[in-house]
Formats: sequence, C-alpha cells, structure tokens
Amino acid sequence: MNHAPFAIAPALAALLGLSACDQPKWREPPPVKAAAGAPPKDKVETTGTPAAPAWVQPLLGKTLRDAFPQSGICKGNTDVVQTRYSGAPAGVQIHGWGWDIGRKARIERVVLVDATFRIVGGGEGGVSRTDVPTAVPEITDPNTGWNADIALTKGPLDGYGVTGDDSVCVLGHIEF
Repeated sequence: MNHAPFAIAPALAALLGLSACDQPKWREPPPVKAAAGAPPKDKVETTGTPAAPAWVQPLLGKTLRDAFPQSGICKGNTDVVQTRYSGAPAGVQIHGWGWDIGRKARIERVVLVDATFRIVGGGEGGVSRTDVPTAVPEITDPNTGWNADIALTKGPLDGYGVTGDDSVCVLGHIEF
C-alpha cells in the first residue's frame, strides 16, 4: 500500500497556511473624505498662481528628507483641487485637512512634494473644515483645513504637514 498521498497532505496544509499570512493589511485607517461643508471642486480663476508663502521659499527644490529628517504622526488628507489658475503662471490650489496627533492641534503649515520627493510648493492651515470634527470626534478644532497654491497644472503630489522645525507627517496623495 502506498502512503505517499498521506505524507503530502501535512506539507500542503502548512503551505496553504503560510500563504494566508501574506495577505495585505491596512496599516493606517482610510482618510476621511470630504463631506457636507467641504470645499467646492474646480473653481476657475483667471489670475496666475499666487507665490508660495515666504517660509516655504527656501525649501523649494530640496528633498523632503533633507528639509525634514524626522517623521511626525498626524491624521489628514489631501482632498481636492479647489481652484485652477488659468493666468500666468497657470496652476492649482490644493485643499485638504490635517491634525497633529501629538500636539492635539491643527496643522499650520503644509509642503507639497512631487514624485521624486522634491518640495514643489506649500501652504497654510487654519481653514474652516467643520466636516472633520464631525467625522473624527477626537479632532476638536473646526479649522483643520489647509490650502496650498502651486504652479503646476497636472501631476501626482503628496501633502505633508509640518509638525516641528525638522519633522513632517503624511497627509495624503492627489493626482490631477
């Protein structure tokens, strides 16, 4: 009598068990999406894109890691292209929200990076987002919104909240 099929069964069961361990897992909760009271999408202005705030100007062109070697922890999102600027230079205004978990405070400054992690723009927080504390009760400030103007008309960008002199946290990704 041949017992070979019975010897293979435990090995096959172990292999199937190990393959189940390699399934993708959520590492962070999904971002809060825009709700009622969120900004309108794609308003068009005939003016050119406003210049980046003065504090971000010396950072333009640097890699994110060179400018901010530390990582902070926050919640947030890079929500929408809120405004398109058709004048010279053409560009967009990105809108999102951010909350510094450690400080329990809104994100006051944001940098935008391109696909190579070079800082290409920035913006400031303090914008009304009453939908955020409604969706995320531990956030107590209704002004967690931010806007960042950038002289780009398309592309993928990632938003990072500035949480300290040398640290940032991930806010989200947008393609437009």
